[in-house]
Amino acid sequence: MFCFGCYGALAGGRNRFAAVDIFAGWGLVTGAFTIAGVLSSSAFSWLFYVFLALGVGAALVVWRRDRLGGPVPGSFELMWRIGIISLPLLILVASMKASQWDEFSQWLPNAIFLFRFDAFPSSELPLSPSAFPAYPHGGALTTYLISRLSGFFIENAGGLANTVMLLCFAPIYLSVVVRGLELETGWNRKWGYAAFGVLGVTALSTVFVQKLIFTAYADTPTAILLGVLGVLVWMILDDLAKGKPPPVTLAWQFSMVCALFINFKQTNPVLFFFLLAAGFLVALRDPDIKVKNFLKLLPVMVIAPLLVYLAWRYHVSQHLAGREFSLQPYENWLLPQAFDILARMFLIASKKGFYFVMMAGISIYGIWSFVRYRGGFGRLAILVGCIFLGYNLFLFVMYIAAFGAYEGPRAASFWRYNTQLGILGCTAAAYGGAILWRKFGAGKFVRDLSGGRNFLPGLAIALVVALPILQVEALRFDVRPPKDHMRMVGQYLAEALPANSNIAIIDPRGQGLASMMVKYEMIIIPGNPRNLQLSWRYHVRGRSFEDIAKDVREKKITHAWVHEIIDGMNGPLGLDLKKYQSHLLEWTGTGWRLLKSWPYDGYQDPLSFPD
Repeated sequence: MFCFGCYGALAGGRNRFAAVDIFAGWGLVTGAFTIAGVLSSSAFSWLFYVFLALGVGAALVVWRRDRLGGPVPGSFELMWRIGIISLPLLILVASMKASQWDEFSQWLPNAIFLFRFDAFPSSELPLSPSAFPAYPHGGALTTYLISRLSGFFIENAGGLANTVMLLCFAPIYLSVVVRGLELETGWNRKWGYAAFGVLGVTALSTVFVQKLIFTAYADTPTAILLGVLGVLVWMILDDLAKGKPPPVTLAWQFSMVCALFINFKQTNPVLFFFLLAAGFLVALRDPDIKVKNFLKLLPVMVIAPLLVYLAWRYHVSQHLAGREFSLQPYENWLLPQAFDILARMFLIASKKGFYFVMMAGISIYGIWSFVRYRGGFGRLAILVGCIFLGYNLFLFVMYIAAFGAYEGPRAASFWRYNTQLGILGCTAAAYGGAILWRKFGAGKFVRDLSGGRNFLPGLAIALVVALPILQVEALRFDVRPPKDHMRMVGQYLAEALPANSNIAIIDPRGQGLASMMVKYEMIIIPGNPRNLQLSWRYHVRGRSFEDIAKDVREKKITHAWVHEIIDGMNGPLGLDLKKYQSHLLEWTGTGWRLLKSWPYDGYQDPLSFPD
């Protein structure tokens, strides 16, 4: 993070917006890794050493240039306060382990591959164990950098990086709020504002979803980076409206941050398009902005993300074609179910009222501001509204054209995808709230109510420090005995089974999570030297012993792990296995033999975890 901040400060110059230094440097580094990893055969470890060495040099240059009157790199005068009061949260996240579906299916396997082979997945290397190895690798590269620095693979690096990234957004969030409050300088050296910033991006946010933030999921970094980019576009438009010199520095910072944004999720180019389109609409509608001045900045704003995007698409076309999420054939589109899908989306939205009411309110104000143009908050509302309406229309189309007959009608992950817009939405709402706070004199009212003493900063600091401790059981969603059981069994199988074993996972009520966890424990062993294979969710209920015996011989299954015993299971297996424990079986050629059993640790339902 120190090196990221130094790179961002060096590239941004003395007139930059220092609060985005870390994000700009992060984009430069991961973008350079992506382009170099695609166009050269250099091992990532060598690029890593160059990154660290040049980071020290960048720090010296920035210190010499900015030590007298220049901005503090990465808003460090505020960030060190944020770091100290956030220590309980950081310690909690540092102790967590992977626990969520997509972590085991794609995000962690992508990162493990980079760490193991020092290169991107390609046709010249062993097959990647990831479900979607062609996904952009911005998050995997971050985990790689952390793991390479540590010397061993860090499983929870993604969740910790997401948390640190969220805290690094707090100075940006505060800078927007301070504009609304019209405060004098010096606020960034006060502990109370540091605490308000942390609360604003965590507990007070309408999209604070623990299992997205504290995991390797890419939704939270997408939301944070969209927030950074949205604020930068808003600042660019504000400078253009005030007739200041062209904000080329902000445009370059936007470009560098976007190199990271475009490299996190496959669909992020869509959000990038809607953001630029929204900026163009504001420039078109604002009488104080010349559209040509905004258009002149676009080449700078798109150059870095375009280079990273084209480099990765070239790599995918050469080595990973078909290994990503893609559209269904037209005949499989769910056009007859379009209205049912739309109704499902509205139903999900009704259950997440705070977020959708906030975004709908901002969007309505944005539409009104566009029709009868108003600057100020209206400019930011147009940006948020355009992205919110456009992206949800895009999701509706994707549910019809890409998600298939099972996930499409359910509007799968509709809420999760919307969280990607929430950080920008919450920042806009906080800006609007700050304007109202100033206009109606709420600060004076609170001071009078508390006897002349402003108790809010003290309360904010206490909440930031205490909430992670008081809510530890809710935040530690990774502590689930059934999931620990699955991983424990996977570790045993990875170590104990003979080479070339083929293991059938018999999980009659499961949806595949147990299979993924067991597979993950097998692939995390360096190189999987014994070539262990896995047959997912093998079915035995309703089948005869003879049919299973024939199938086992044809598929060359050597072992089976029975996750759960339910009625109708023992007969086809030819055994009398006990309930409320899992079992490891071996195929002898004529039948199954019990090798080992693991009683459930304090539970009876292996699918009893709430998330």
